[in-house]
Amino acid sequence: MKIYSDTLQDEVRLEYMRPEAIEAARQQHPYIYIPFGAIEWHGYHNPVGLDALKAHEQLVGLAAEAGGVVYPPIYFGSGGGHLDWPATYMVAKEPMIQIVVDLLHGFEKNGYRKVILISGHYPNRNEYLDAAAEVYRQAGGQMAVLALVENQAPGVGGDHAAKFETSAMLYLQPEAVDMQRLQDDRGPVGAPDQSINWMVKEYEGHPCYGLVGVDARHATAEIGRDNTRRLIAFLKQWLTS
Repeated sequence: MKIYSDTLQDEVRLEYMRPEAIEAARQQHPYIYIPFGAIEWHGYHNPVGLDALKAHEQLVGLAAEAGGVVYPPIYFGSGGGHLDWPATYMVAKEPMIQIVVDLLHGFEKNGYRKVILISGHYPNRNEYLDAAAEVYRQAGGQMAVLALVENQAPGVGGDHAAKFETSAMLYLQPEAVDMQRLQDDRGPVGAPDQSINWMVKEYEGHPCYGLVGVDARHATAEIGRDNTRRLIAFLKQWLTS
């Protein structure tokens, strides 16, 4: 069960909405949100689409509270260090810049005034989101655009598939996480405040292999809830400023 999508009173996911509902939502709150991610290795216990799944559900929570609509998740990632890992697919940044620019102009044409671009795959911001926002502004774009990755919001932790991303999924969509895959005696549980690069060869075969951050076995839904609430509060403040 998804914590926000499966409990919506009014639909906010653009792909499920009919034109009249979209226009009514825009008239009330001219905000639109785009979640970005990637398809890449996120450990044995997480789905490979974690980045966009996470960002999408966070933005659904924002829309449910602050109004606005959520664009379907975009799973095209650029950059990052998992290119040689299974089920990891990255794309060039140049076409993504153009795609985002085209979307921004389209949103402005439809009357939106504020746009939030959240990437669960952290490299996307530096690879193409900031560049697209700048191209849009230089072309005369008038909307307010915020490009962000979650751990750039105050008090929000981030990592790669470790304690914080796993906690986010345990809160946002718990059935997508298999914590049993982390229960292995091939290595002691890392310290709760020590970040480790589990990608190096010495950890091959370890249950945390491929992660970067604090041991994912410290993840809890409560941590994911607190981080999500802080992120949503920060985004709501931006919308009303």
